[in-house]
Amino acid sequence: MRSGLQIIETSEGPVTILALKGYLDGHTYVELEKRLDKALADGTHRVVVLLSDLSYIASAGVGVFINGQHQLRKAGGNLQLVQPNDSVREIFNILGIESLFVIHETLAEGVAAAKD
Repeated sequence: MRSGLQIIETSEGPVTILALKGYLDGHTYVELEKRLDKALADGTHRVVVLLSDLSYIASAGVGVFINGQHQLRKAGGNLQLVQPNDSVREIFNILGIESLFVIHETLAEGVAAAKD
């Protein structure tokens, strides 16, 4: 049975890192949306999303990334995606996400890009 979504938040300097675990779908996307909204409200404009433990992503979850990137860019920041597993990467390929985001292979690369 599917579990929910866990979001573990850490930071590295001015960069907020959100590690996702579980399922990002039509039932759980709101949790991530709220977390990104809170980051913006708190003045955080550089966010890295670690995807290595994300089991599944639906189009609703992808929409959160796209909207989050738009909102963060408006605030002078950015959103970086890091280490999607093979099943999540396949969804990204099908939806053409890699044309909207640079997908980083390591957390260090994602953090460095967020700081730029």
